[in-house]
Amino acid sequence: KLSRSPRRITNLQILQSVVKWQHLEYTATSLWDTLATIFNHQALILAVNSSFVDPLLQFETQLSIIESSFKVVFAMPTLKEVRDIGNNESEELDLEELYQTILNIFEDTLLILVSKDLYKLQILKEMAVWMNEDNSYLQHRVLVIICRVLNFASRKAKGYGSVDAPCLGDLAAELSLLCSHTDGSITEQASFGIYHLLCIANCENVNIAEGKLTKCDKTGSYNWLPSLLDTEYLPDILRGDKTKIAQSIGHTLEPSLLTDFVWNLFMRLNSPNPVMVKEAANMLKLTLEFHANKVTMVSKIVNTIYEQLSGNSTHIMKQTMLKVITLLTRTSPKKVIFQLMDYPVPADNTLILMWHAAGNESSVAPYVLKTILLILKGKPGEIQDSFLERRRSSLDATNMMPVAASQALCTLLPVSSYKKAVAQFFPQLLMALMFQLCYSSNTQMGSEDNLIYARDALRVLLNCSGLQQVDLSLKRKNFWKQASQVLFHLHGTYLVAKTLAEHNFPQFPETLHYLYKLSVEGPRRTEEGVITVIFLTEVSFIDCEQPSSYFLFLPKRTQHADLLSPSLNIYFTQGLRK
Repeated sequence: KLSRSPRRITNLQILQSVVKWQHLEYTATSLWDTLATIFNHQALILAVNSSFVDPLLQFETQLSIIESSFKVVFAMPTLKEVRDIGNNESEELDLEELYQTILNIFEDTLLILVSKDLYKLQILKEMAVWMNEDNSYLQHRVLVIICRVLNFASRKAKGYGSVDAPCLGDLAAELSLLCSHTDGSITEQASFGIYHLLCIANCENVNIAEGKLTKCDKTGSYNWLPSLLDTEYLPDILRGDKTKIAQSIGHTLEPSLLTDFVWNLFMRLNSPNPVMVKEAANMLKLTLEFHANKVTMVSKIVNTIYEQLSGNSTHIMKQTMLKVITLLTRTSPKKVIFQLMDYPVPADNTLILMWHAAGNESSVAPYVLKTILLILKGKPGEIQDSFLERRRSSLDATNMMPVAASQALCTLLPVSSYKKAVAQFFPQLLMALMFQLCYSSNTQMGSEDNLIYARDALRVLLNCSGLQQVDLSLKRKNFWKQASQVLFHLHGTYLVAKTLAEHNFPQFPETLHYLYKLSVEGPRRTEEGVITVIFLTEVSFIDCEQPSSYFLFLPKRTQHADLLSPSLNIYFTQGLRK
């Protein structure tokens, strides 16, 4: 049996009181009917709870009955209105006692269910949803009961090694939105609710990997580590402070529960209630600001953002969703980038907006460019990289991710926050785009000028790297107009390398070193080998004082000269003569 405080009444007292309240049957008919309904519902719920039925069926049946009870109980008038029905002080006290008994029976039913299975805390989450759907319900009373049940559950959970309560993330989202309510009493109860919820979550040992456990001592009191908050962790600290609420929830909930929390807030951005949207947006951004690294459904969130932004979205929704992209990119750049590649090319305005949002996070610019370079290793129409095969096993021969990556570079490279990263990866980007330009010119899409994004990205790369004169020189040589032509490709490769050498480009040392690395490791495709040797024969002699250090690999390359095209042999021979 459940432990009870002195103020609670026993079942025997309830039966005695029923007789006592008979005279109210006609004075307060609605309350009398509500009491009868609650008694019947409780009997049904407990009967199902003690029967040997499928757990899922049991829960669904009990939830349905609880919902019916909820709508009856919390549709009652306020206590003041009930007391006004009485004709004298004695009737007023009887009415108040009847009113409180109805609430206690409903609460006791929840306590009995939770005492046997903490999984049924899910019912509290549903109650919060029902409450928000209809403002006519007694919201304060609902939250009082939710807090009491959570308090009971937190004390019960202290002896458990683990707690099966998958609803904690969703319930935390519901309560966090109420912590900014205009009614102070509701804010207070919501804060206490989050406090008890976090106590339950801490009993699950959710932060073992981080070594930041919150431990329960033998008396059941909680020892909150200083790393959780800068000050003593109490519900009144949480009240109205969105930042500390977000920090506390993000710190305490394990990744799966925090993902549920984030997803719940994310879906609230579609709410027709502008106040709800604003609160959800603020809480969502604050949570991801501190704990985006714990979110696991990154690809799903990014895809949903794309779908939402492609439709009719409000200004606040649009700004929030783009901010979410930025924050997720900060901690999961690879997941975000790969998902942003998973859309048709050319990219539409929505996708370009998302690229800009991803580019706002300068701290991960190197990781973003590394991911794009990994994708650029692929060839449109085929996937040979084992990592890409694992990531994109469902793709057929129409894979266009490398094309999408080239277009993405057109957006990301000019971003000021990427300037340092672009300089760092200049040689890799240069050669990757030259390879992609070759692939583009040898496929059908080469005939469509608007799909030669490798050419556009190459031009952007030169201008972002201080090589505007190289760009202008290539324009005078009519390179940009002919770049997509198949027969022009080898000569075009020679023109790029030759023009870079003529302008003595400052990135020469690292570029030559990277070309040497490519030649030693060996290209994966014949086209790449051709392009690499052409570049080597043109740029390796810019620094005439130190050519010998790079001649070591030349004999190795000449062993395969017979496998190269006649044009390449000409360029290679010219390079040796120099």
